[in-house]
Amino acid sequence: MRTLILSAIAIASFSSISHAATFGVTPQVGLAGAGATVQWGFNEYLALSAGYTGLDRSISDVKTDDATYDADISIKNPQLFVNWAPFGGHFRMSFGVVAQNSKVDLVGRDFDPASGVSSATVKAEFAQSIAPAFTLGWETPLDKVGFGYHFSIGAMYAGKPEVDANIQCTITCVGLEQDEERKIEDELSKYKVLPILQAGVLYRL
Repeated sequence: MRTLILSAIAIASFSSISHAATFGVTPQVGLAGAGATVQWGFNEYLALSAGYTGLDRSISDVKTDDATYDADISIKNPQLFVNWAPFGGHFRMSFGVVAQNSKVDLVGRDFDPASGVSSATVKAEFAQSIAPAFTLGWETPLDKVGFGYHFSIGAMYAGKPEVDANIQCTITCVGLEQDEERKIEDELSKYKVLPILQAGVLYRL
């Protein structure tokens, strides 16, 4: 994967925008929020794209066995992809990396009285800052100028989350912070591989 990205950067270094077959801009929306991508098309088969998507969202009433949590989710994802259209048409495959910055802040309430917990805040983030990614997509052929469409579906490897819990108790809290961190880590570890779904309208010169 690293060799692939370095090769793409090398291609871009020797091919200025003025010499590229096309240059495009794609506003897009998807599971990771809204953003935009710029694309350098070298020919009908190969292009390099760089972009950004972001999302800030609050979710209330996330229930567990012992409490209810309110969550603030922040996603900021710069990304770089090599786009390959093996048949020179609408279908393409993209290989790349996402410099993910994904965080989740949780605030607990309505605790089970038997737990002895009075308040809890949990901060979680994914430690895999550079996430390898792969998508399949359909878009207007790389050598076509004017307005077109873009659609991608795939996944990226986010890695194991890092969790920090701060818990206050009505009685002793010995071991409770570690237990809560473990529970949240176990839950978020189900999402080491995150889906990618993006769609947008593109314009190429």
